[in-house]
Amino acid sequence: MPTIADYIAEYIRVLFAESDDVYIEIQRNDLAAKFGCAPSQINYVLATRFTTQSGFVVESRRGGGGFIRIFKLSAEQPGDLLRECYRRIGTSISAADVRSIIVHLTEEQILSEREALMMYAAVDDATLNLDSAWRNRLRANILKAMLASLARQCKRKGDADHDLRKV
Repeated sequence: MPTIADYIAEYIRVLFAESDDVYIEIQRNDLAAKFGCAPSQINYVLATRFTTQSGFVVESRRGGGGFIRIFKLSAEQPGDLLRECYRRIGTSISAADVRSIIVHLTEEQILSEREALMMYAAVDDATLNLDSAWRNRLRANILKAMLASLARQCKRKGDADHDLRKV
């Protein structure tokens, strides 16, 4: 059964579908009033459903004229999206965050379903049978190597030069 968070997230996705811009702006209080919830529920949805790993960047400005601006990372230049994902990984990443990145890259048609399944298998907790701190570090290194390989493929297909190691 869908939750209020599901409805809010779907509403925001519809706003994106109806917009020609790479971002949308919403008012936290207006959206909370529309769904009959506390503004903190809007914050929760943004923090959990509109993350960088899932292809979004959220800016927030508080105060009287405050707003929330949500940018959708696009795959117009797949190398750019791969670069942004690579940059955001850091030195350690959880399995859940990796899944979000892979889902986003699949939705943007940068990865095929088969490639996505292979990537999941390579970074799964069962595959990386180590202490969690080491596992998350190794997972980050493996994912970065896979993204770098994809970026090289983009370069061969005519996308801009994307040497991710320079990030």
